Amino acid sequence: MNNYDSIDLCECYEPLDFPPKEILKDWKWENEPKPEPFYGTEPDGEKFFYVGNSHIKVSEHFNKDGKLLSNLLEDVIKYSAKSSL
Repeated sequence: MNNYDSIDLCECYEPLDFPPKEILKDWKWENEPKPEPFYGTEPDGEKFFYVGNSHIKVSEHFNKDGKLLSNLLEDVIKYSAKSSL
């Protein structure tokens, strides 16, 4: 014979008190999907990286008399191979 009282499982999950509206707004803001970062070009030709309300100017500088990118990659691969042995 069972001497236990019946338990209403749904009653366990009912909130006892609701949080203030300000906290609910903060929780909603934190859980909203964030905008995806992207690259964009301004009308003056400058390229920027955008994340939300921030943007970063993108600039690449290569020496005109320097090594080609393929040669730089080759050097990186050789260096990595030496250091892994």
